[in-house]
This record gives sequence, structure tokens and C-alpha cells, in this order.
Amino acid sequence: MFKSTLSRFHSFKIRLAAVASIAILGTSCLNDIETPISTPAAYVSIYQSSPDAPDMEIFADANRVTSQPLGFSEFIAYSPFFTGERLFRFLNSINGGTLLEKNFQLEVNEIYSVFVLDHATDLDAKLVKDDWEDTKADFAQIRFAHLSPDAGEVFVELSGLQAPITANTLFKDVTGFGEVEKGTYDILIKSVENGETLIEIKNVKIKEKNVYTLLLRGLYEEPTNQNSLDLQLITNYFEL
Repeated sequence: MFKSTLSRFHSFKIRLAAVASIAILGTSCLNDIETPISTPAAYVSIYQSSPDAPDMEIFADANRVTSQPLGFSEFIAYSPFFTGERLFRFLNSINGGTLLEKNFQLEVNEIYSVFVLDHATDLDAKLVKDDWEDTKADFAQIRFAHLSPDAGEVFVELSGLQAPITANTLFKDVTGFGEVEKGTYDILIKSVENGETLIEIKNVKIKEKNVYTLLLRGLYEEPTNQNSLDLQLITNYFEL
């Protein structure tokens, strides 16, 4: 049974999740709203995965979300947003030009991730509701976001496990959260077409009672590009 949003973030655990996220990349943001915790709000994180888009400033309606330009592989941790239909605007940080505008419906006390996707010429953004189950001893929860525009259909394997932890996953797909036993794993991303390992990251520590998003981002066909194919693990939630 899924834990309610309210119980997940009582005792300011939304702030703990934000600390966990910022610790990875040091990306900060200015909250959409800076009001008491009792104000009805949704909680939103934003991840920038477009490999060739310029650094961007982000607004929700007239409210600035970014405190500094958001570049490739950077993200804004969970922050409170006014609810209802919100116009998200993604602007070129250099000249202020509009890169993308998209409306998203945000519900009270729900938790979301926005993924900025694809090449700059086809820029898109996807809103995903972040639902995970109650955490429990000895297990973590992990989902997979396929954000590489040229890697093809893939699946994810963890060393020591007999079966992949995801189904076959296409570009722009974000799986649900699934349980994984705590431990240290090699993470392999494999091509559905031929079984080839596209990328492997060794000795990744997965901690109990943590909730993670594993992101495949960058360009597979351009290995010398500074934004070439890579994996990134983000902590959505943890317990002390």
C-alpha cells in the first residue's frame, strides 16, 4: 500500500529529501512559494537532461524557480509549488529566449518530478508523479528514467540478481519504484536489440530505506562529447 504524501513528509522530511539531492550536485533553487508549511502545496523537483540545450532559467507562471541557470545533468530538489494548472517556462539563460512552455496540473500534497528531455530542437518536459511505498528494513526502492535520446530501448541489470530490475524501457519512459535489497551492486544498462552493455557503473552502494532514481542520460552515439552517455543516481528520500 502506498504511503500518503502527508505521512511521507511530516517532520519536514521533504526538506531531508532536498538536502540529499543538493548534496549530489550542489544545485539550489528559489522556492516557488516561501510560505508556512500549512499552505496547500505540491512538491516538485526538476531535472535537466537535454544534452545540447543551453543553460536555462525556469519559471512557473510569473514565479522564478531557478536561483541560478540550470545546466545539463543538474536538478532542483523538491520544492513547494502553488497548485492548479501551472505554466512552466524554460528560458535560455543567456538571451532570455523561450526554449519551451508547457502546462502542468499540480495537485495538493502530491510529489512530482519534471524531466526536461530531448535535443534542444525538440525540447520537451515530462511530469511524473512520485509514488513510492512505505520504506522497510534491508530494502531500498529504485526507479529508472531513460533520458538518452539515442541509446535505443534498454533494460537495467544489477550484479548478483537473476532478472533485470526493469522491463524494456524506451526513451522518455520513467518506471515505477521497485524494491531492491540493500547492498553494493554493479549497474548495467543493456540494449534490448542485441544485449550489448551500453554502460556499466561498478560498486554502487544502495542503502536501506532510501528511495532512488537511476537516470540514463547523455549521448550514446557521441562518446567524445562532454555530454556522452552516463548514469546518475539521485536520492529522492531517505530516513535518518
